[in-house]
Amino acid sequence: MKFFISNLQYCIRKTGKSAWTLFSIMIPISILIRLIQQTDILPYLSSILSPIMQVVGLPAETALVWLTALVVNIYGGLLCLFSIYPSLSEPLTSAQMTTLLTMILIAHTFPIELGIARKTGVKVFVSFCIRFGFGILAGFLLSKIYNLFHYLETPIGITHIFTITDTSWKSWILNELKNYGIIICIIFVLVSLIRLLEVSGLLQWLNKLMSPLLSWLGISNTMLPLTIIGLSMGIAYGGGLIVEEVKNPTVKAKDIFYAMTLLGLFHSIFEDTILMLSMGGHWTGIIVFRFIFALVITYSIMRLSNNMNDDLFNKLFMTKQFRQQKQTYKNLIK
Repeated sequence: MKFFISNLQYCIRKTGKSAWTLFSIMIPISILIRLIQQTDILPYLSSILSPIMQVVGLPAETALVWLTALVVNIYGGLLCLFSIYPSLSEPLTSAQMTTLLTMILIAHTFPIELGIARKTGVKVFVSFCIRFGFGILAGFLLSKIYNLFHYLETPIGITHIFTITDTSWKSWILNELKNYGIIICIIFVLVSLIRLLEVSGLLQWLNKLMSPLLSWLGISNTMLPLTIIGLSMGIAYGGGLIVEEVKNPTVKAKDIFYAMTLLGLFHSIFEDTILMLSMGGHWTGIIVFRFIFALVITYSIMRLSNNMNDDLFNKLFMTKQFRQQKQTYKNLIK
């Protein structure tokens, strides 16, 4: 019983710390996004992305869809898609839909997820360039592959209708509180799962199983459990736990950076993947291409930067606060 109570207390403390770190990012940004949604600024900003959508073989109107997903979240982007779909001159083909949804999966919810990345020590600009830039590259390559093989050319008809019955601030606040409660429960389950794996010895076995792949990507065993959680559940959960883990002064900047790069390009493989498949995305792009693309990009970045001097690496990719923390630790152990 004493063993159970001590581990329960540990999980509660760990959950509280992770949730507090996560909510300090999410709550202010959620309020800001809510205020932005009350204005007409998104349609104006989407005109900037219109040329990009044409490069990846999509109608200019879909720029608003991706922008909404970038600023708000995936669900906001999908709501926007269903809103503008009837106004398109012709329906999207299955290839085009898959391309758009794959780009959304790679780059979405920037205010929150880039904020989490910054808390781990990675510069916001660097995270933005990786996800936004490679999101465009993924869309370009996927579009060219489908066009080359004349694959998935069947038009998609969308019959789903999303309606929001209550757009008041009261309804929004209640929904946010509900979401935060769900997040706390999920974090507690994840923390408890990690603790169970640790005390049972299964974590060591899992490390051995996944270590070759993640080591190939430059991710150490220290970051392995949290990286797996991020891949399966998403950055909001895996990233929140990584934020706590990076407070350990022995964790290296390159471990963090490679893990966050992989998570940025490929995460939430269950919920988001199933959602996009149900929306008309094809598994060849949503699952296979995205997975291979994320591995290749992460490996390429690792190969290009792995031999870089640590001080130069930290200066280029990591925040000033992170560098100061590492320097403080170095001074203490001298």
